[in-house]
Amino acid sequence: MTTRDDLLIDLINRTEMNGEGPRITVVTEGVVITGRLSPHRRWATHVAERLGDAGAPDDRFAEDFAREAEETPEYPPAFLHLRGCQLISGTSSLPAALGESFRVPLSAVSAWSVR
Repeated sequence: MTTRDDLLIDLINRTEMNGEGPRITVVTEGVVITGRLSPHRRWATHVAERLGDAGAPDDRFAEDFAREAEETPEYPPAFLHLRGCQLISGTSSLPAALGESFRVPLSAVSAWSVR
């Protein structure tokens, strides 16, 4: 996102306040990804829990995400956080089913829509 998109920033901030966001589709570097907007803290906590359940050596990384969950989200946000993601199209090595959690830098978002 080369131009600051205040509407997308507002959408992310409302998600942070309400605890749940809408389904969103983003285009990032030619890849189309869909998922539900997730608050920063919930996203990081979910990843920490998944890594903690995975067993060694992944459980060591859970601490990093647990620490991230305690951080106050910055304003304006630098990332949007998605859960329940799926790759819709694009020439990428990403798997079609991305799984539960995905983090996208706003600077890489070239288009988006909500549904």
